[in-house]
Amino acid sequence: MKRKALFGKALLFAMLFLLVSSVATVNAFNLSEDDDESTHTEVEDHDEDSHEPEELRDDDGRAWILTDIMTVMLDPELPSFHYWYTTDVNGSLARFMVNFLMIVEFEDTNGDGVYQPNETLGFAPLDAFEWSLQTGSITNELGQNTEVYASYTKGGLSDDWEDDWFEHWIPGYDEDGPFEDPEYIFSQYSELTLQFYAHIYMDDYNGTVSDDDGIKANYTIAGGVELKVDVEIGNFPFTSDTSSVAVLNYLKEDEASTDEFDHHFRLHEDTGDEDHDSEDVMEHLGEEFEDLDEDDDGNEDDVQEISFIDASTDVTHGFYRWLDKAVITHLNGSQEAVDVDASYWTNGDGLLLWLAYPYFDGGSILHDPSVRLIESASPYVPTNPIDLPVLFFAVIGAVVLIAGIGIAIKRR
Repeated sequence: MKRKALFGKALLFAMLFLLVSSVATVNAFNLSEDDDESTHTEVEDHDEDSHEPEELRDDDGRAWILTDIMTVMLDPELPSFHYWYTTDVNGSLARFMVNFLMIVEFEDTNGDGVYQPNETLGFAPLDAFEWSLQTGSITNELGQNTEVYASYTKGGLSDDWEDDWFEHWIPGYDEDGPFEDPEYIFSQYSELTLQFYAHIYMDDYNGTVSDDDGIKANYTIAGGVELKVDVEIGNFPFTSDTSSVAVLNYLKEDEASTDEFDHHFRLHEDTGDEDHDSEDVMEHLGEEFEDLDEDDDGNEDDVQEISFIDASTDVTHGFYRWLDKAVITHLNGSQEAVDVDASYWTNGDGLLLWLAYPYFDGGSILHDPSVRLIESASPYVPTNPIDLPVLFFAVIGAVVLIAGIGIAIKRR
């Protein structure tokens, strides 16, 4: 009986030891003092027990959209989306970015359907304009958030913009050429309407692209891990009735604060997967993205995509996707689905992806790209090397403790 009592007490002590150790382990996952608290103060208020998407704002105007899996940070000055895994606070290990940086009018002189800089008729960097960022949520009859949104709306010309990042590849800018007076050129876009309306849903969202002739494309937005951006352009000041419009989607794959994970882009094209890194400098400016036709039925897939790939493990952490179709709404109210084509190059700092849209004089065009994370591929691990083995050693210690007491009892 005494042996049983002693063994029971040993087991109870071991369980208490495990409980205390597990609490210590949980506490060890807190942020280190080296983390920049100013960049995630509001995010820490996120209720981890809630499975509803949320939107938060800070005093500087920055906004966050959060789910249990995905966090998106939005800059108030420019249409910009940084996104990472919510468990990886502030995206210290894997953090990706897409900024919408420029709109151009171009004449497709080589007939490939996509933009190259030497085809430029006019352009405006988007930081040449003021932007209004609005956020909110949509609730169901139970008062639960089923969707949160963030909307960038273009305003008038801004007095504060960077005017040098595109000089070396916009022909005729800041020299004797058609764009030597950039202030005049940009003022031509003062009446342009431009909106980037982003949504993240709690549940999967099934959508279609339709026009007056019916459904032209289908897509699914994954709930909690994908942010869909409705890009709407209107009142564009075309200078030619044969020209097209392209919007610069500027992607970066390694925005994390640590160097533990190195990523690159994988472009899924019909000619095969193509890997690129932001640090590469491509010689050809405006490589055509060969739209994927995965089932070889002669029709391009409804959704085209670029993956963010861990360079060491080849694990896909996220995607940037866009629909192969956009919808033009003409002045008379009729709607027409049109093809969306793309070109790209890397400049040593990021991937410049240009989505091209055909002429829509007097009307407007609506297109849906999206950013997405793969839930099961989160790279999050404790940043403190002592944290990981705490529970492991606690279990081992408890086993050794019980075994030792068992031997002592047996010897008695």
